[in-house]
Amino acid sequence: MLSFSKEQEIMDIAGVRFGGQPGETATVLIGTVFYRKQFKSIDADAFSKVKELVEEQERFAALTGNPSVVDIFLDGPDFADRIDSVVGATDGPISLDVPEVELWPDILEYIDDSGLLDRTIANSLNMGLTEDTIKAFREHTPASAILLGFDPSDMSSDGRVTMIRDGGRYHETGLLDLARELGMAPLLDTAATPFDHMAGETVRAIPVLKNLFGLPVGCAIHNTVESWLWMREYRKEHGITFRICDMGANVLPMAFGADFLVYGPIDNARYMFPLAGMVDKMVSEGAEDYFGVGPPEGHPRRVMP
Repeated sequence: MLSFSKEQEIMDIAGVRFGGQPGETATVLIGTVFYRKQFKSIDADAFSKVKELVEEQERFAALTGNPSVVDIFLDGPDFADRIDSVVGATDGPISLDVPEVELWPDILEYIDDSGLLDRTIANSLNMGLTEDTIKAFREHTPASAILLGFDPSDMSSDGRVTMIRDGGRYHETGLLDLARELGMAPLLDTAATPFDHMAGETVRAIPVLKNLFGLPVGCAIHNTVESWLWMREYRKEHGITFRICDMGANVLPMAFGADFLVYGPIDNARYMFPLAGMVDKMVSEGAEDYFGVGPPEGHPRRVMP
């Protein structure tokens, strides 16, 4: 069991607590909607299905004690409809997953006009930031941002640290200093990389970042499984095996001290929450036995006796 010498900060984002020592808070689970290939077309049926899935994730959050966040994939001009469909189904935080930086100014202005900045997590601040994007964040500042420690020229844990702390080879200012200057609560992402591209550093970097910065750390390691070429073929006839590997990979970071998990499609909430709750129970027992860190009310160990 782990305990970090660096004091660990706990951040409250729209009522959801991130961070702390292992066992001190429950792991936050972030499921994605409107990901590519979820729907053939984004229409009324899609919005209705998303509402059902968001409500299902919240039911499982209540069942296990793991807080939930909805990650909204925004890759086109219909971003307002996608956002509205989610905020109409949940009062919790929303994560805006924006792959193209040029979309940020319009999205941030809409979020501001809609009064949602205090519920918003920007996913993510990364190597691709432009001056126009930074200006938009300065004018319309979300409550929080995920800082992606990805540097394709150095995928080691040190490279991931350098991207967050110093900006790597891409920015004069580190992502952490930028987030703090803008007033966004930082959530550190170790940046999942494919197998044979130092994938193991994705989890090894978790305790490194927590020891260095004392901030909430997590990742989206399901992307490593999604990019596994062998599994892409094998899953065509063995879908259940893919799901087992996907869910197993998702909870692996918890053993290294992860505070949040971007676990992939929200459709998997029914599998992800009980599994994560079980691991949180195990971590919590060890934390209390060895370090005297007892779980709070609402923690999976209290909710899942």
